[in-house]
Amino acid sequence: MNIDLNNKKNKKEKDKFSWFMLFLIFFVGVATGIYRDGFSVLFPLLQEDFGLTRAQLGLHSTFFFLGNAFAALFTGRLVDLKGSKWGLIYGVFTMGFLCILHSIAPNFLILLLLGVLTGIAVSINLPSSTRGIIENFPKKWRGTAFGMQSTGFPVGGMAGAILLSLLGVSLGWRKTIIIPGLIAFICVFAIICFYKDKKFKNISTDSMDETSNISLLKSYRKLFKNRELVSFSVFGFFLGAVSGSISNHFTIFLYLDYALSASVAGLGFAIVQLGSVFGRLGWGITCDKLLNFNKRKTFLYLGISFTLVSLMLGMFFKNISPPIIILFVLAFLIGYSGRGWQGLYLASVSDMVEDKYNGIAIGFSSVLFRIGLMVAPPIFGFIADIRGSYDISWILLGFILLITSVAQYLIYAK
Repeated sequence: MNIDLNNKKNKKEKDKFSWFMLFLIFFVGVATGIYRDGFSVLFPLLQEDFGLTRAQLGLHSTFFFLGNAFAALFTGRLVDLKGSKWGLIYGVFTMGFLCILHSIAPNFLILLLLGVLTGIAVSINLPSSTRGIIENFPKKWRGTAFGMQSTGFPVGGMAGAILLSLLGVSLGWRKTIIIPGLIAFICVFAIICFYKDKKFKNISTDSMDETSNISLLKSYRKLFKNRELVSFSVFGFFLGAVSGSISNHFTIFLYLDYALSASVAGLGFAIVQLGSVFGRLGWGITCDKLLNFNKRKTFLYLGISFTLVSLMLGMFFKNISPPIIILFVLAFLIGYSGRGWQGLYLASVSDMVEDKYNGIAIGFSSVLFRIGLMVAPPIFGFIADIRGSYDISWILLGFILLITSVAQYLIYAK
């Protein structure tokens, strides 16, 4: 009887411990989001400081994800070998240090170089966080855990959009960008003090040692044979293109096309992030409860809903000035449909491979969506520069996601 009570008590303690680990991983996402999306609300100030066009502003995302995508080929493997705690410490600390260096960049070219280096640092965080979820949660809980973990990024982006946009007007962008760096250092301190690595319970030590001895090239060859993973990663490219275009241009879209102030435009982007938070939870619930765990069908509905919202921005409001509340409602819906997919995406990838290959699989699959994040923002901005507005950019983006979401569903059904 006492043994049973002790076992129940130990199980409760383990459950609490796992949720505390989830909080720490969530905090990493918050710190990353404050820099990544918070920095974009400072773009109107950068435009004035450096005299930049829309397309040039989009280059910061391109350079960030250039480093991010290249490094992702290797960082997932490193996390598989070194552990999630190692990855979180080094990734978040380096990101914070480089954030502070942003404040002394003498010109936009140096800022782009710092964007590359920060992208490399951030590339460690995703496989580290994903491995942390897998280590601390059984499969039946991972969908929920991934959904909650993935909300850290938009929560950070929302907090950064509000905080940095307000402080940027009064302090200037150089002093303001130091704040995400300081928050990252606090996050590192918490990880060092409280985070603990765990071995996978369902994988033997011999199996883990065998995995460690497999070369990087052989690991990628194994992944390339997984046709489901490869095709889904191609779809990830277009999801990344949508997400990158929104994060880099929505603030400047409100600032230039609707003549909102920098702080109000930043608030609009904060509402995009709020929509993203609800979307990551909402699409996960839709998949699990309403669509019987059919992730491909969920992505189909996500693509359709984003297309409808993007058409409203591109066609119906081109020649009118809607009330600001309407713009904020559309901002929420853009975030919900265009940036609410990451938790579902990570859960889909983790289902396609064995747990011991999860780190490198996340790294591999994230390369293509990071390339989308890298390539799309300058093109999105270039089309807007030619047009003098973002109308055609929104329409094209909507139809691209509609076509690809239908295609991935049909391929899966076949």
